[in-house]
Amino acid sequence: MRENEFLVSHKIDMPTELFKAFNTKEAKLYKSNSLIYRQGEKADNFYFLKKGNVEVFVMSPEGAEKGLTNYKAGEVFGEASFFDGYPRISTAKTITECEIITITRKNIEHFFKEDPSLALKLIELLSKKVLRLSREIDHISFMSAEKRIAEYLLSRSQGINGTIMCTQDDIGNTVGVSRITVSRTLGKFVKDNWIRTGYKKIEIINTKGLMEFLDD
Repeated sequence: MRENEFLVSHKIDMPTELFKAFNTKEAKLYKSNSLIYRQGEKADNFYFLKKGNVEVFVMSPEGAEKGLTNYKAGEVFGEASFFDGYPRISTAKTITECEIITITRKNIEHFFKEDPSLALKLIELLSKKVLRLSREIDHISFMSAEKRIAEYLLSRSQGINGTIMCTQDDIGNTVGVSRITVSRTLGKFVKDNWIRTGYKKIEIINTKGLMEFLDD
């Protein structure tokens, strides 16, 4: 797998045993743009995303948001503060309608008591996640602004093509570029017939074109 493909298809497969254990719990339905947890809160649990797309971001004292990463179905999130005992350093909200399973400390203790091997499975999963995030950070640091914007769009889309609800400011704050750069880049993508833009939304109409641009 090439490096850009790793970035776009970044989901780590969950061990079957953990997947079955987590799915013994009932999922809660969240509407799009719903808060899941807030920066600074005590982390009494973490989450398994059964369906949908979740964004994790940090917020400055002035209220500016900086996107960190997005999660898709089959991934766990919010576990770092749960395990280290410190307040949450980020905020998580749904991008689409989501089904989310909450995992508490009591749940984890029960899972491990029933099957001690699950502890190693969870460590394996979280270790792979840390490695993935490290590789993403290393790669993005050398990526052009246009490619960072393309990667953002692909990571937020659902399925082959899809509509993303966001503003140019959202994109700029997340990938670390100016609004002018975002506007110019989106204009180029429209001209290339990869996307269509509307009021606070972007529709991807040629995922293959964007992915080939990332691989170029």
